[in-house]
Amino acid sequence: MEEINIWDLGDKINIKLNEDFLKKINLLIRKNFRSKEKFYNKIKKDCDVPYGTFKNLLKYSYYKCNFYSPLSVFISCCNNLYIPKDELQENILSYKTKRGWNTINKPILPIRISPIFDMILAHHMADGNVASTKGRQLYFGYRQFDKELRLLYIKKLESIFGKIKYKKDYFKKSTKPYCPAVISQLFFRYYNLNKRSFLSKKARIPKEIFNKSRGFLLAVILAFIIDEGNIDSTLIVIRLKNIKLTRDLYKICKRLGYKSTFKTKGDYGSLYIVRNGMKKLFKEYKILVKKYPEASLGKFHDKIESGLEIYNRLIYKTKGNRDIIFKMLKKENLTINQIAHSINMTRQGVRWHIHILEKENKIIKKGLIERRNILYGVGG
Repeated sequence: MEEINIWDLGDKINIKLNEDFLKKINLLIRKNFRSKEKFYNKIKKDCDVPYGTFKNLLKYSYYKCNFYSPLSVFISCCNNLYIPKDELQENILSYKTKRGWNTINKPILPIRISPIFDMILAHHMADGNVASTKGRQLYFGYRQFDKELRLLYIKKLESIFGKIKYKKDYFKKSTKPYCPAVISQLFFRYYNLNKRSFLSKKARIPKEIFNKSRGFLLAVILAFIIDEGNIDSTLIVIRLKNIKLTRDLYKICKRLGYKSTFKTKGDYGSLYIVRNGMKKLFKEYKILVKKYPEASLGKFHDKIESGLEIYNRLIYKTKGNRDIIFKMLKKENLTINQIAHSINMTRQGVRWHIHILEKENKIIKKGLIERRNILYGVGG
């Protein structure tokens, strides 16, 4: 698995170090250079901080005041004291961008590029935006109204990078968690992307992803199912106002062998993953989620599972379903979803029978529940 070290994140990274490691640096400076000033004179070209600041950076009390040190200072220290950079990385307690306040605590370093990394990127393309405030680097915001899925997004971030410090009670007030700039910048750098790469009509799956293994490709599809997907019994539909991006997802499905179709209408592209493709996808998803629990589909897991289970139930193959539906509607007004759930039948199947009963003038539309759920019943 590919790994990214902290010094690969750019030149605006600030860190907080383990106290014992700071002591080690101080001891080596005293042993090899006798004074901090002599050592500073040797590294000041790479240091980019005045001597007074440099002295403070070597004191652990400095960090108790919630100050951070430029990573570049300690990279220079390690290079000149012959301390391996890997040892420096192992002793980082937290890090952030130079002017950022979101810290990554108990960091996972080096950063491992797993399928979850690409799943996060796909979330930002599907339902995210790129934001910036004055003086700060670009960072991602991610809109998700479902609380479980919102928290799963944070778990994805923290499984790759470490514990992220957010404002207290942040998720009680906001449905839009954000990805700290220090993390967001890695996605830009790793795939050579920019702000325009995440515009709803311009976004494309990076070409490098298509050459990755099945787990990475599946993780991308899962992110779009969560953010833009609709599960209708044994059919997954992903509809985007970005034909090229939708075609990218179709290309991934073909590469994975998920039976699917792709259609366009106006500015929209639609990907349909049909029953056999959905079965294969769900089988591989359950394997992936054992290794990476944060890849969970949340509520969509149950929808897919219940849709597929219908085909193993006797009533699905029972003749006379239309008569059963008609008798139900004689007793009470019901929606297609309510009927499908009650008799363990697919929504597509119920919908087909409903249309025939309407044509035969046996039932009529009685009203709406919420926006799109039509109530059906007998006339009169």
